[in-house]
Amino acid sequence: MTWTPTIQSCDSYLDDRTGKYEFRAVRYRAAADWLTASGLTHDMTIVDVGAGMTELDYCLRAEYGWRGRYIPVDGGIDGVNLNYWTPPREAHFFVALEIIEHLANWRALIERMQRKALIGVVMSTPNPRTTDVIGMDPTHMVEVYSKDLEPYAFKVSEETFYGGVFSDGAPDALFATWRR
Repeated sequence: MTWTPTIQSCDSYLDDRTGKYEFRAVRYRAAADWLTASGLTHDMTIVDVGAGMTELDYCLRAEYGWRGRYIPVDGGIDGVNLNYWTPPREAHFFVALEIIEHLANWRALIERMQRKALIGVVMSTPNPRTTDVIGMDPTHMVEVYSKDLEPYAFKVSEETFYGGVFSDGAPDALFATWRR
């Protein structure tokens, strides 16, 4: 497979996204709060897996004043297929917000991120207990439950990251954190 189809398909997906940054920022702020509480400093590196339009970077810099090294990884940025991607280097933190539900090989991605994370990993995914994960987005391939993340020692909480629109007001996302 060449890189171009991956980049084109990711660009097409991102072009179809609607809504304002403020709606999506709820998950970025949750991640930023956890990163900060976990000791994030200006000399640290964050790898944003499935970075999309790099809005996490904007949130960290504009709202939290962070000045560290941000590395975005995304099919629309570099043509990567996250089902098979292996981090080429260690980083202090890996962030994967709203991405694992798009991957058939999501477990392997978690294992690879955990091996390369010096401090921790933070992820989010739609909550299949309250939300039709597959029905909410045609690119969603899997439902990931809290119990699926237990073997990886993630601390999981239920949050409302989509405004309860897809869940009749119930917590619509899983927020998962792991520290080395």
